[in-house]
Amino acid sequence: MSPLAARSLIALASVAAIGGCTARFVATGRVRATPVAVTPAPAPAPAPAPPPIVVPTQPPPIVTDATQIPGTPVVRVGINFEDQGAGGDADYNDAVMCFAGNFKVDGSTVISTQTQDVVATTSSISDCHHQVQVQIVHPDGRASSPIVFRSDAGAQVPMRFELGSRLEVSMQSITGGCNPVGRTMHEPDWARVQLDRCNTTGR
Repeated sequence: MSPLAARSLIALASVAAIGGCTARFVATGRVRATPVAVTPAPAPAPAPAPPPIVVPTQPPPIVTDATQIPGTPVVRVGINFEDQGAGGDADYNDAVMCFAGNFKVDGSTVISTQTQDVVATTSSISDCHHQVQVQIVHPDGRASSPIVFRSDAGAQVPMRFELGSRLEVSMQSITGGCNPVGRTMHEPDWARVQLDRCNTTGR
């Protein structure tokens, strides 16, 4: 073989070798994806405990005159709760709501004798903390949106009454180890509706 032919064969072999390597690279080449860290979504915050719900059994009767409302006329009313029930110290000053206006009280039922806006004051003398809910039920069956506050917050509670509207108040202990069951103003072991008395001090 002539030197020229030998050089031609070597060149062809080199091209074939390069092509084969390229083909193998193309055939076996892989693209590796870089892993992406996924941050899990934070767990949702626990829902707060629901307030005690006042469920009026029925609206108060429709009246056209204050004389149709049963009960004792009063201008100052205290809703005084005891957070340990019959087993407590019976001071009924653990969650207190006090207000003045034109009302009649019949047992634990408080009915407005006129259309009026009233602001109640609140207080608490207890190692427990409570959630208090206030609602006004009107004679036509409407009920106000519940007003909810902590007994130790010193809240002032605005209330709008119509002639014949009934007051509903409930209390639930939320911290401090007291009974956590919601109680209404109509349970005598747990609440006293008192004429012209708000238990804002000791016994």
